[in-house]
Amino acid sequence: MKLLHIKVSPNITGSSSRAVSNILAEKLKNHYSGLVETVLDLSETPLPHLDAFTIGSFFTMPENRTSEQCAAIERSEEMVNLLLENDLIIISSPMWNLGLPSVLKAWFDHITRAGRTFGFTDEGTKFGLVTGKKVYVVVASGSMFTNGPFMNDDQFSPYIKTALAYVGITDVQFIRIDGTHDPRSRETALPDAIKFVNQLVIN
Repeated sequence: MKLLHIKVSPNITGSSSRAVSNILAEKLKNHYSGLVETVLDLSETPLPHLDAFTIGSFFTMPENRTSEQCAAIERSEEMVNLLLENDLIIISSPMWNLGLPSVLKAWFDHITRAGRTFGFTDEGTKFGLVTGKKVYVVVASGSMFTNGPFMNDDQFSPYIKTALAYVGITDVQFIRIDGTHDPRSRETALPDAIKFVNQLVIN
């Protein structure tokens, strides 16, 4: 089996999401003998945001693409292939301003590709092409979003669920590190998340 471990936080050494996802990755390696991990660090090697030329290249038939168009979509092709080749995916990210850091949104833009990760029936019904994957989402947030007054402000989790389902991935497990800047929870947020991972049943 193969594991794709996507890391987003620019806080390389002090990140709660990185700390918890590293523990999760080790747990998965212990559970699945011979599991091969590939780390994709979007903070250290961010993807370019899409421009008109790249989008146009996506919608050009492969046999008609110029060398410039092939070069424009090279990183996207790499991201799609990584997604398709791996059985398990960890997405480790902070929540910023209620939503996704732009480097993670760029990753979704690069892997959401007609004919590669989703398609349409003759009747026009969309279907995902990425099947048989399990995704773990480790998300750290400064405020409390699992309950309390900010619960309905979370735009991170609904987007992740919808975007993954769009390409066919519906087996998604969220692991929250909630309230890292909240005086009521900051001392327990990280230990609670680590405890959750340690008790997590892998299936």
